[in-house]
Amino acid sequence: MIWVTRLDGDRMLLNDDQVLYVEATHDTLLVLSTGERMRVLESPEEIVDRVATWRQRIMGLSLVHEFEADPEDVNERERT
Repeated sequence: MIWVTRLDGDRMLLNDDQVLYVEATHDTLLVLSTGERMRVLESPEEIVDRVATWRQRIMGLSLVHEFEADPEDVNERERT
């Protein structure tokens, strides 16, 4: 999830998995998988950076959970 700002100044959280593509026009146009088009104040570069940061964050969290797993469970998975 990333924060974006609509042209009217309203901020919202956007599910980054729903973004099909980002178009650089006078404003930044996000085209979502639902067919909705959303104009935002952030530049395409900012959108890409936010998505990358978010995905790194969630991947990092999943790795942390993997490392915190019970050693017995990890050993069992390795044997199978």
